[in-house]
Amino acid sequence: MLENFVFRNPTTMVFGKDTETQAGELVKRYADKCLIHHDGGAYLEALLERVRRSLAKAGVEVFELGGVRPNPKLSLMREGMRMCREKEIGFVLAIGGGSVMDSAKFISLGTHYEGDVWSYQSFTPVAGRVLPHGCICTLPGTGSEVSCCAMVVNDEGEYEVKNSFFAEEIKFDFCILNPELTYTLPARQTASGAMDIISHYMESYFTSTKDAEMLMGIAETGINVIKKNVRIVLQNPNDYTARSNMLQAAYYPMDGAMYAGTVSDWAVHGIENPMTVTYRSTHGLMLGIMTPAWMKYCYKRNIPLFARFCVNCLGAKMDYMHPEITIEEGIGNLEAFLRGIGLPTRLSEIGIDDSQFERIAQMAVDGAFGGKVGGVSQLTKDEVVEIYRLAL
Repeated sequence: MLENFVFRNPTTMVFGKDTETQAGELVKRYADKCLIHHDGGAYLEALLERVRRSLAKAGVEVFELGGVRPNPKLSLMREGMRMCREKEIGFVLAIGGGSVMDSAKFISLGTHYEGDVWSYQSFTPVAGRVLPHGCICTLPGTGSEVSCCAMVVNDEGEYEVKNSFFAEEIKFDFCILNPELTYTLPARQTASGAMDIISHYMESYFTSTKDAEMLMGIAETGINVIKKNVRIVLQNPNDYTARSNMLQAAYYPMDGAMYAGTVSDWAVHGIENPMTVTYRSTHGLMLGIMTPAWMKYCYKRNIPLFARFCVNCLGAKMDYMHPEITIEEGIGNLEAFLRGIGLPTRLSEIGIDDSQFERIAQMAVDGAFGGKVGGVSQLTKDEVVEIYRLAL
């Protein structure tokens, strides 16, 4: 049954066409100086200009920091923190996808943090004032627009290390979601974002909590919405309805309401993160490779739940006498879906061999709570290595 819980999400969601023009009035409620944070891509210039005009009209002084890359780097965030302190900036506005949003969150957390912000322990009281911050989302996938998580890569040591930071204080004060801003996404990014969303639903779906029917129903609906609509937008990138459905489905598994009172897993993300950092790959793409491998390794731990998932989300036919056959069919259907939207399903397809599996698996275990990967899966280092081998 569900555990006791308290749910609160303070983020104001502004959804629809031309909503980015409201940025100025929204930021003005919090500050007179704003740091716009983005990746610096030329594709953003028209949007950036609209936002600059909106901020100027509202009387907000604008500063900018570009250069965010996938798997956002701590060194750039420290530069943003320094800018905010020295120029007395009172608001951070992320314009972009998950990496930009996470980078902005961490800048807001660290600007006035008492001590080294990298040492912050998730879910503990924040030592210092967190700057108000908001976002304009251009890529549905991570759900960072509503979550209390920031993924940060520390690029200041011998090896890059990716860590997740959780704090209620880093939820955005507002997020702007205009489906039209996703029209120009390259097909590979659209597909990778779709797999990221599916994975977020799955990480909560495979729970150890019994009879979490709302969670199951929402997750099954969300996954099927993504599977349907990503195919549509890959054929017609300017389909507003399909883009809207994807943008909405992206935030549902991440704001906390869907999985409240349940135990979530997050094992696939745990084994994916160090792999992505090591090989500088794309998050959603790597999730597409790791998810079928994880299913193959773990399905015997809860055959009824995996069978339900494969029937309701992956189109498998239920074999009541041999549910393992149902699960195998479902995994095959997932791999076929991924290939159909242009994503690889094997590490070897992207040039990765087994030479670093031991080291990467150790990184996964070192980054896990309690020394095992996944709140439900509870994978050891050796088990993570076996999953990597299944993904080759």
